[in-house]
Amino acid sequence: MEKWSYNTTSLTYFVIVGIPGLQDMATRTTLFLLFLVIYIITVTENIVFIIVIKSDHTLHSPMYLFICNLAFVDLLIPSVTIPEMLYYLITEDGNISFGPCITQMAFYLTFLLAGGFTLVVMSYDRYQSICNPLHYHTVMTIKHAFLLSALCWTIGSIYAATYVYLVFTIPFCERNRIEYFCCDYMSITLLACADISFQNIFDKIVSLLLIVVQLFLILFSYGKIIAAVLRITSAEGQKKVFSTCASHLLVIGVAYLVCAFVLLSYSLPGFSKQVRTLAAIVQNIVPSLVNPIIYCVKTKEIRTSIVKLAKKCKQRSLCF
Repeated sequence: MEKWSYNTTSLTYFVIVGIPGLQDMATRTTLFLLFLVIYIITVTENIVFIIVIKSDHTLHSPMYLFICNLAFVDLLIPSVTIPEMLYYLITEDGNISFGPCITQMAFYLTFLLAGGFTLVVMSYDRYQSICNPLHYHTVMTIKHAFLLSALCWTIGSIYAATYVYLVFTIPFCERNRIEYFCCDYMSITLLACADISFQNIFDKIVSLLLIVVQLFLILFSYGKIIAAVLRITSAEGQKKVFSTCASHLLVIGVAYLVCAFVLLSYSLPGFSKQVRTLAAIVQNIVPSLVNPIIYCVKTKEIRTSIVKLAKKCKQRSLCF
């Protein structure tokens, strides 16, 4: 019974395996370079997006505030995990102290849920714009948009704090190898040396509930939007409304399709640990990579602002 008397304070560090079974240095170097390039592009895209929206006063509206908030989340989600994963790939040194590991988990959960609910409030914004156009500017003010964005971050913070508390209630013993690319809640709890049935059931119920709530609110908003569009007699009017929503629908589609693929990889027995981990890395970085591209391609105002900013930068460089 003595070995069960350990608690979280007895474990001082974890060893993150990264991509399980990946020992070949040539493959590790290739993956390092691939993910490094993708990460640099992702960070650059989202920083440019934030600067463009902040610097162009014509984009200071609720819709673009939500897009800016999403770009900020897309900047943070990969930044909390990918740089450390790149370090593990190239050095094979996966040691991480207990405190920083739990901090990484908390930040990742906060950003992930804040991003999910940002997509929800963006759907609500489109609903108000299309279904209640006469009252839109009264209901959806900048102040209201800031409050909704703050609510997304508050939900994410509470969610992460709950999971941090659960980790601190779990006893750990000698095992400290995390078979994952970052400090993930489920990977950490697998190292427990006690019955964690409650924590696992709680995690499954909360995760399922949050996904259902997000999807319900998004589908409810777009159900109302579709009903409003069908009442428009002009084909040109219908096309204009669908064009307005297209970018957001694509962003939602990418986020939930990637999430579904990851869940599928864990549900089917044929997937190896390597494939599952790579799928999780893809979920971590791909939405953040493609979201700015989608909004740039589908939103004329953003393209125009990027061109204007590029011209300003060029003029300043010529002056110097």
